[in-house]
Amino acid sequence: MRELLYRSLPHFADFDPSDLAILRASLRNNARAGITGYLIRASGQFLQALHGPAAAIEALMARLGTDPRHRGIEVLIDRAAPAISPFGDWSMGYDHFLPLETGLDFLPDGARPALTEGQIEHAWERLVAAARSQGEFGSVFPYARMPGEAAEPYLARIEAAL
Repeated sequence: MRELLYRSLPHFADFDPSDLAILRASLRNNARAGITGYLIRASGQFLQALHGPAAAIEALMARLGTDPRHRGIEVLIDRAAPAISPFGDWSMGYDHFLPLETGLDFLPDGARPALTEGQIEHAWERLVAAARSQGEFGSVFPYARMPGEAAEPYLARIEAAL
């Protein structure tokens, strides 16, 4: 098993329907591939944590590299992982974070900041904690998965919003 964390730059503004299209595809494709994870949008960036079979993660990253909805993929973590996913059975969770929640704000010149190993590990831990919290308490973001919401009803709710 493998876990991976990356950040990228969205091509579309916050709350664009393309985010829901990404989520819908992730829910379908990741479930088939045995991948779990969590995607946030914050500070003008995507930050996505993934867990799953190494070959499936590699294939997903190859597809993401050609996805026109984002650019500038920067892999922050890519390592062997325990068999148990920190994201439970969620093929993909999703939420919006405030910039102050990630510490990944852009620099005054518009560049993404370089991150230390400690900051990267903190970002991973923050996404794992956010996924657990969302699973237990929910989120104010309307397209986040609700506590106890199974994958199929969640997918149906996202599809209805598109």
